[in-house]
Amino acid sequence: MEYIINHNRLKKKFQEDEIEEYFNKKNKVIKFPTYSKNYFHFFNNYAKENYQLIPNDCLCGHKNDIIFSQSDRHCVSYLTVVCKNCGLIRAKDYYRDDDISDFYKNFYRKSDFYEQASNELTPASFFDLQKKKSKFRFDLLEKYKKQEIKRLKIVDVGGGIGGILDHFDVSNDKYLFDFNDPYLNFASTKKINTIKGGLDKINFKPDIIILSHVVEHWNNFDNEIQNLIRIQKKNHTLNYIEFPGVDSVNERRDGDLLGDIHVPHVYYFASYVFENIMNRYGFEKVYLDSFVRSIFIYTGKKSKLINYYDKCYKDLRSAENIRSIKILKKKLSPKYILKKILPSFLINFIKNSK
Repeated sequence: MEYIINHNRLKKKFQEDEIEEYFNKKNKVIKFPTYSKNYFHFFNNYAKENYQLIPNDCLCGHKNDIIFSQSDRHCVSYLTVVCKNCGLIRAKDYYRDDDISDFYKNFYRKSDFYEQASNELTPASFFDLQKKKSKFRFDLLEKYKKQEIKRLKIVDVGGGIGGILDHFDVSNDKYLFDFNDPYLNFASTKKINTIKGGLDKINFKPDIIILSHVVEHWNNFDNEIQNLIRIQKKNHTLNYIEFPGVDSVNERRDGDLLGDIHVPHVYYFASYVFENIMNRYGFEKVYLDSFVRSIFIYTGKKSKLINYYDKCYKDLRSAENIRSIKILKKKLSPKYILKKILPSFLINFIKNSK
């Protein structure tokens, strides 16, 4: 089999009985993959028994792929590929619509799926945290707005608890669309209109649409983008879209794209690949950076497919070089060298004596 990056960590498939040994290696310095017990068990038990994988063809329509990885960042078997005709990275196969609906309604954000969820903040604390972390999104929309952000219809789709909406003036009609009942209930106390669901539930045309860390989860991209187009005010609606950009991985994750790969994410877009996809659906860029913090506006003018595979390969190769340098630096550090030469019992004694 051919891989875009020839490295063993991207070729490995994990069995549960070998995971503990793999992650307890004394001299392990590679950050990804890592292990999440509840997450691993969910996809290897519940999902295998109740969900079904179906082919997930590239959005460009071509079937000309090269493998990126056999497993995701938490050791679950998850075949991701890169399209040689456009440069899009995606899951080779993905779950059916009903499976995804069950997952997001009943498991996502909950502790029986992901250990971290068991330590969830209270709704009030999470709202404040989300508001604080989303200030730059509001500032970006404020900078590129075509009119004063007052008396507008603003929707946050898949926005969790809707903290970003608190930045907007009270004169605006604010809407949160999500599936988490406790979050929706709390948001409603903040003068936010709440609706359980996604884009398909919107029956009006907003002035601003926020899709932050949502698009990469779409298992039916064409259907979702058509729903997005349906609610556009042509040449008017600002669409804020954000997710981790492939071409920014050299500035995060220690240069390791495997850290982005996990089953709830169907797609992994470089900024230039995503812009071309949006252009092909009739959207025009207003703002876009490599981290894919972006604003698009719908004009209806569609462009042709551009093949960014070579550019994507160069970005992945550059990030892999950065990753290799970081690993080498760790191996040459005094802490790593001591860990390598000292017996395990002495290392544990030193740790416990602190």
